[in-house]
Amino acid sequence: MSPAWTVLTFAGLGVLLALMGWAGRRHAAGLGAVPGMPAQLQQHRIAVIRRGATACLVVGVAFVVIGVLAPLL
Repeated sequence: MSPAWTVLTFAGLGVLLALMGWAGRRHAAGLGAVPGMPAQLQQHRIAVIRRGATACLVVGVAFVVIGVLAPLL
């Protein structure tokens, strides 16, 4: 695989993951709120969604960095 395709592949996946993580963190309260669910369980669901979104964001940034550094290694 040529270095240009490596950069584009990793950077593209990284940007998609980072955007998904950003959107998940931003909309966690709306995604975790289910009508009729106890408040404590809703707060737990929101925390789990935020944790997963943060992981997506971190992995996305790591993919972009690896994609940029891969041709240099």
